[in-house]
Amino acid sequence: MRALLTGLAILAALLLDSALSHVSPVAARVFDPFLLVTVYCGLQGGETHGMLAGAAAGWVQDVHFGGTVVGLSGLTKILVGFAVGVAGSRFLLSGPLARACVLFAAALVDSLLVEALASAFDIRAYELPLGALLGRGAVNAIVGAVTFEALDRQLGRRVRA
Repeated sequence: MRALLTGLAILAALLLDSALSHVSPVAARVFDPFLLVTVYCGLQGGETHGMLAGAAAGWVQDVHFGGTVVGLSGLTKILVGFAVGVAGSRFLLSGPLARACVLFAAALVDSLLVEALASAFDIRAYELPLGALLGRGAVNAIVGAVTFEALDRQLGRRVRA
């Protein structure tokens, strides 16, 4: 059941990112729904589920929106999913503020990893200036925290504040 829900979440992220790319390509570069799926799975299911969801979400993102190398986003999402899963199992990250902080950090780490891996593999990647990087983190943190709260209420999960 967990795999089915994760697959549906990745499909929803694909549809949302596709629609956002057609409406506003700039906003599609800032908001990353695949990252939200990875972080949510890491927080709810631990590091293994976060890594698997990150691999699937990253590969779907690479196939549909990536450049010449398929797997770059997959690798970064695996690392982010693992780190979030480990942090979620060690610390109490169930409140909205804690989740927003995790999402902010995950967005920063994801962007910086893509830039670092792209330069390591000699691939051209869109480098974000500091202001855009912080804006990307803030947008993903706000949208993600609100989405996670709505999901928890819909699924009936108790949130420990």
